[in-house]
Amino acid sequence: MVRHRLTLTHCQHLKGIPMATAKKSAPKSKARAKTTAKRKTAARKTTAKSATKASTAAKSQAKASKPRAIAQPVIRRVWPLEADAMRRHLCRLTREDRILRFGRPVTNRFIQTYVDRIDWFRDIVIGAVIDGEIKASGILTPIGWRLPLEGSAAVSVETDLQGYGLGSELTKRMLTIGRNRFMSRIYMLCLVKNERMYRIAEKFGGEVDRFRDETVEAQFDLSRPTVSTVTTEAVSEGIALGRTVVGRVPVIGALANGTHAA
Repeated sequence: MVRHRLTLTHCQHLKGIPMATAKKSAPKSKARAKTTAKRKTAARKTTAKSATKASTAAKSQAKASKPRAIAQPVIRRVWPLEADAMRRHLCRLTREDRILRFGRPVTNRFIQTYVDRIDWFRDIVIGAVIDGEIKASGILTPIGWRLPLEGSAAVSVETDLQGYGLGSELTKRMLTIGRNRFMSRIYMLCLVKNERMYRIAEKFGGEVDRFRDETVEAQFDLSRPTVSTVTTEAVSEGIALGRTVVGRVPVIGALANGTHAA
């Protein structure tokens, strides 16, 4: 009786496993393990990079939200000779700010026509001026010719000066001026998404009505002028004239500590 010794090769042949496959299975598994390890390492690096980018973006956003050091603007009347400065101010408004100011996107040509149509002897234009440039403005237009008058007001603030309370200050000045001109009511029309207007209306006791076309009207009821309101307007203009002659002054008040307001 002849005994046959079954080698590993015979066993593999009987099981239907090719030799090449058996020899190469070990290297392939090692390669797969290495590939998996590399992928995990790359994923960890990507996650770390994403976390670093997110942290950097958060830090930059925090820095951007901090109040900027700016010179306090001179808030005063704007006169006909400064029409070109008024045009430059409105043209510097971003697309979003133009929508909030005019209710729709407008071109520079539209702004030029708008400034040309300002009645400088009837309309009251107020500006926040820094280094001779108007950076924020308010326009008060009387409605009607018989007393008591009514008026419509509009405010625009350039992006780099938003959040410092200039909108509120310009509105306050226009309400005082309108009161001294025997206006009984002032309207401010804006879009629904103009949240700053809501805060300003609430701050000065205005009533807000919302319409179907996504517009909002803030209504300010005014009392009759008093010696105090007339004096306040005169003193404010006198101080503004003095500051204009002297020149720029350091940051003071709310603008100094970066108090954010409407």
